[in-house]
Amino acid sequence: MGNLDLSKVRRPKCNGKDGMASQRSSRFQSRMLLRLVFIGFTCLSTGCALINGMVANTAGKFFGSAEAVYASDEDPELVRDALPFSLKTMETLLDSSPENKNILLGACSGFTIYAYLFLQADAEMAEWDDYNLALELRERARKMYVRGRDYCLRRLDVTYPGIGSQLLVDPTVAVLDIELDDVEALYWLGTSWGLAISNGLDHPELVADLPAVKALLGRAIELDEDFNRGAIHSALIPLEALPEEMGGSPSRARQHFERAVELSDGLDASVYVTFAAVARGADDREEFELLLKDALAVDPDEDKSYRLLNLISQKLARDLLDHIDDLFFE
Repeated sequence: MGNLDLSKVRRPKCNGKDGMASQRSSRFQSRMLLRLVFIGFTCLSTGCALINGMVANTAGKFFGSAEAVYASDEDPELVRDALPFSLKTMETLLDSSPENKNILLGACSGFTIYAYLFLQADAEMAEWDDYNLALELRERARKMYVRGRDYCLRRLDVTYPGIGSQLLVDPTVAVLDIELDDVEALYWLGTSWGLAISNGLDHPELVADLPAVKALLGRAIELDEDFNRGAIHSALIPLEALPEEMGGSPSRARQHFERAVELSDGLDASVYVTFAAVARGADDREEFELLLKDALAVDPDEDKSYRLLNLISQKLARDLLDHIDDLFFE
């Protein structure tokens, strides 16, 4: 795995009281997590069920806020190293609290984020020099996406028993009862499942689940179209970039792209990189290049909630521009 070059990225300044407060908050969260983990591991070995439940409930709330801390970090390699510990901690806590909705959702989003930012992105950049490594990374990413999907299925099953099997039989009907409070779970389930499919097109059993993914994201967009500033539209771009015989549509992909840019105020570089794949599929070199340059024009420090995603997306954009002659033939 390559190291990210942060030398070309302007680092955010730590401004007075706000910066100090942010640092204190991060240190407090780290200490709190370590205490929770210590108590949790001790009780797992001694069987104190009541404390295990308390730890799981508190940890569920903690991981919800920790996700924002990770997303705003300026050092992707630090997050790469830290996330696996958080993921295994959540899995450990789920052993004692298997229906904790917060932790199930955290595990789903966590495995999906890790696979997308640190396995799939690495795979795409490895393709130029080591194709076998790229295949290996994509397969790891696929497995992580499936793992995340399974946690989200468990999360929804707590509220809607039997939803997993219903999604495979009649997905359009299965999602009708899902309510606004569960949009986040809908989004992460659809995203993890969709990314598993796009990285596993040689797995027919996965590809057969495509209608379920479309139903999940379709219901999510019905309930809260501007969720997380266009995240659902962004998730639908790669699905619509699939071949037309698999239900993809370049025109619908463009509609989702334009709406995602609008809702994110153009501050999410990943949207441009994702849609560049559609331009590549259409053999449109000019638009491909413009989209990647648009991604690089985004200031990763303007909106901290996008910072980590933007840094990694911009690294991928630079890599694609460096190899543009290998992607398009005159």
